Amino acid sequence: MKKYIILIAAVLMQLCLGASYAWSTFVPVLKQSYGFSIAQTQTIFGTAILMITLFMFVGGRLQDKIGPRIPTLCGGIIFGASYIFAGYSSGTYLALFTFIGISNGIGVGLCYLCPIVCAVKWFPNHKSLVTGIVVSGYAGSAIIISLIGEYLISQQTDVLTIFKYMGFFFLAIVTITSLFLQNPPAEENIITDKPHIKTLALLKDRNFWGLLCAIFPGLCIGLMSIGNIKPFGLSLNLNPIFAGAAVTILAISNATGRLGWGIIGGLVAGKKAILLSLISTAVMCLATPFVVQDAISFQIFAVAAGFNYGACLVLYAAEIAHTYGAQRMGTIYSTLFLSNGIAGIMAPPLAGKIFDLTGSYSPAFLIFGSLSFISIFLFYFIYQPDRIKK
Repeated sequence: MKKYIILIAAVLMQLCLGASYAWSTFVPVLKQSYGFSIAQTQTIFGTAILMITLFMFVGGRLQDKIGPRIPTLCGGIIFGASYIFAGYSSGTYLALFTFIGISNGIGVGLCYLCPIVCAVKWFPNHKSLVTGIVVSGYAGSAIIISLIGEYLISQQTDVLTIFKYMGFFFLAIVTITSLFLQNPPAEENIITDKPHIKTLALLKDRNFWGLLCAIFPGLCIGLMSIGNIKPFGLSLNLNPIFAGAAVTILAISNATGRLGWGIIGGLVAGKKAILLSLISTAVMCLATPFVVQDAISFQIFAVAAGFNYGACLVLYAAEIAHTYGAQRMGTIYSTLFLSNGIAGIMAPPLAGKIFDLTGSYSPAFLIFGSLSFISIFLFYFIYQPDRIKK
C-alpha cells in the first residue's frame, strides 16, 4: 500500500511542476498588456527550461546521495515562491525573467527527478510504465493550468494575479507531497555491482552519446511547439479560441503520449521504441509547413507534437534504468538531460525570432525536422548497449 501512496504523491507533485508547459497560454496577454515581444516571452520560457535542466543535474545527484525528500522540499519552496514574487512584481521583462525564467526553473529542477527515481525504485519490474505514469502528471499540469488560465483571462483577470494564485497553490502541494517521498527500505542496504559513475567517465561512453543524439532533436521540437503553439495558431489566422485550445490539446496529448510510450517501451525493446519515436517526430516536423494550414490540421499537429514529445520524457529514463541500473539513474539521466537546457534556450527563442523576422514558423520546423531526421541514423549506429560494456 505504501508504494501506491508514494506513486500518488509523485504524480501530484509532477502535476504542479509542469506549469511551464502552459506558458503559451500567457504569451498573447503578456504581449498585449505588458508590451512583450514573442522572442522575449520565449526567452523567459527557454531560460526556465535551461535552469530546470541545470538544477536537475544537482537534484539528481542529491537524490542519489540523500534521497528525494530534502531536494523536493527545498525545490518546492523556491518553485512556489517564484510565482508569488512574479505576481507581486511590476510585470516588467526583467522581473518575469528573474522569477519565472530563473528562480522557477531552479525550484523545478531540484524536484523533477526525485519523484521519478523514487517511484521507479518502488516498482522495479515496471520501469517504463511507472515512469510514464509519473511524468504524465508533469504534462497534465498544462491541461489544468491552461484551462484555468484561459478562463481567468477571459474574465479579465490580470496575468500577474493568476501567477499569485498559482504560486500559493504550488507552494502548498509540492511541499506537502515531498514529505511522502522516500526510497524503499532495502535501498539503504543494497550493495550494487554498478557503482556511481562519474561525469567524465560517462562522456567517454558511446551509448551515452547515442542517447544524446536521439533525445536532443525531440526536445527541441517539443519545447519549440509547447512554447509557441498558441502564437503559431494565430499566425495561421485561426480563431483565438482554436489557437488557445491547442495548448490544452497538446498538453492532453503529451500526457497521453507519456503513458502510451511507457506502454510501448514495455512491449518493444528500448532501442526500437526510441527509433520509432524519432521517425514519428521527424515526419511530423518536416510535414508541418506543408500540411498545417487550417484549424483541423493545426489541432492534429498539436496532438502529434504532444504525443511525440512524451517519448523524450519516458523512453530515455526507462532505458537508462534498464541499461545502467536504477542506482545510477539520477546521475546519468540528469547528465543526459542537460541537453534539455540547450534545447530550451535555443529552440523556442529561435522559433520566436524567426517568426518576428519572417512572420512564419515554417523555417523553424524545417530546421529542426532535418536535425531529427539525421538523428535517426546517428542513434542507430552509435547506440549499441549489448556490445559496449559500461
